[in-house]
Amino acid sequence: MSAKAPLTVLVSLALALSAGAQTLYGPTPYLSPADSPFPVLTPQWVLEDFEDGLLNVPGVSASAGYVTSTHFSGSIIDSVDADDGVINGACAGGDSYFYGSGGVGIIFTFDAAVLGGLPRKAGLVWTDGGTGTSVTFEAFDANGASLGQVLAPNVGDGSNNGTTAEDRFFGVEHAAGIKQLKIRHSAGGIEVDHLQYERPCGVSAASIYCTAKTNSQGCAPQIGYDGCPSASSTSAFRITCSQVLNNKSGLMFYGYGQLAAPFQGGFLCVQPPTRRTTIQSSGGNAGPDDCSGQYSFDMRNWIQSNQDPNLVVGATAYAQYWMRDPSSASTTGLSNGLGFTVMP
Repeated sequence: MSAKAPLTVLVSLALALSAGAQTLYGPTPYLSPADSPFPVLTPQWVLEDFEDGLLNVPGVSASAGYVTSTHFSGSIIDSVDADDGVINGACAGGDSYFYGSGGVGIIFTFDAAVLGGLPRKAGLVWTDGGTGTSVTFEAFDANGASLGQVLAPNVGDGSNNGTTAEDRFFGVEHAAGIKQLKIRHSAGGIEVDHLQYERPCGVSAASIYCTAKTNSQGCAPQIGYDGCPSASSTSAFRITCSQVLNNKSGLMFYGYGQLAAPFQGGFLCVQPPTRRTTIQSSGGNAGPDDCSGQYSFDMRNWIQSNQDPNLVVGATAYAQYWMRDPSSASTTGLSNGLGFTVMP
C-alpha cells in the first residue's frame, strides 16, 4: 500500500475529455471536496468518505476490498488530506477503501432499483498504490458499454505513509446514466477515497419556491427534501421542514399548481384543490418555544401506495407545510413551497 507523486507530475494532464455524450474528468489533484469538479457538498450529491468505517451510502456496492481502518491503523492509511480536519500533506487520521490487488482493481456498481435510476455524474479519488504506478480509470453505462478510460502515468510516489500530494480525482458525466466505475493500477495494492455521485433524479426533479412565513420566534420554516421522487425506488423521498416551533402539530399538503397568494399572514404556495398528509409533531427541545422543531414525511410511500391516482410518473406536484404557532396573529405558520416531478 504505497505511492505518492509530486503535485507537478500530472498538472499538464489535468483535463476533461469529451467522448460523444460523455465527459471524462481527471487526473486532477485532490486534497478536499473543494477540488472536485462537482458540487459534492450540496443536497443533490452523495459523498462517501468512509469516515464511519463503512461503505454504506445507498445503492452502491464494491467488487472487492474493505475500509482501511478495519485492517490498518496510523500513517499507513492514506485518506483524502482534509478528512482529518486539516490540509497538511498527511491524513493518517482519516479513512479510505483498500484492495490488495491493484492490477485487478475495484469496481463500484450503482443499483438503479435502490437509487431510482442511475447517476449522471460520478467520480472518486485514487490515493495510494505501488511506487511509480500508473492508474487507469474507466466508466460503464447501463448496458455495460465502456464510456472511455483516463490514464494517469507514473503517479505513484515512493511512500506508503499517508502522503497526499499524489492523490488524483477521476470522474465521468453521462446523461443516460452511469452503472459502474472501475479503477486499477500497475503495481501494489490500491487505495481510493471520496466516492461521489449525483442523486439520479438530478437537480431538476425537485425545486424550492415561494416565501415562508416568519413565525413568532423570528424563524422562517424551510421546506427541503432528501432522495428522489420515484415510482419504483426502494429509497425514501423525504419532504422535510426545519426551523419550526418545537412540539407543535403540523402537516404537509400538496396540489398540482404553484401559487403565491396571501394566506393566514403568509403565502399559500399551492394551488387548490390540495390533499393533506398525516398530522405530525415537530418534536425538538422540551423547553419554551424555539425553532428546534422539524417535520419529515416520506412521500415515496405515498406515491407508491397509490394514495393519489394523479401522482404518477411524469406528474408535477407542489407541497407546503402548515403548522401551529399559538403566539402569532393567525395562530398558524407556513413554510415555503417545494415542486417535484415523479420519476420512473
